[in-house]
Amino acid sequence: MSRFFWLLVGVGLTVFIMLRGRELMHRLTPRGIAEQVENKGHETAASFGDFMATFRHAMAEREAELRRELDLPESTN
Repeated sequence: MSRFFWLLVGVGLTVFIMLRGRELMHRLTPRGIAEQVENKGHETAASFGDFMATFRHAMAEREAELRRELDLPESTN
């Protein structure tokens, strides 16, 4: 029974390592690396877009605050 248990453990580990190995091998191929770079580029562009939207909103709020404090007319933009 003990040998059968270890045989099953070995088979399970082998299957697990084979599946993970394929995934790892795909990530290390030129195509896999290109996909990773593309995904990181999309993530970076999205986070930069979010940053710029937040920056523009904060800038507009600060401009409106300064215009109120200095009694300047509202901008037409």
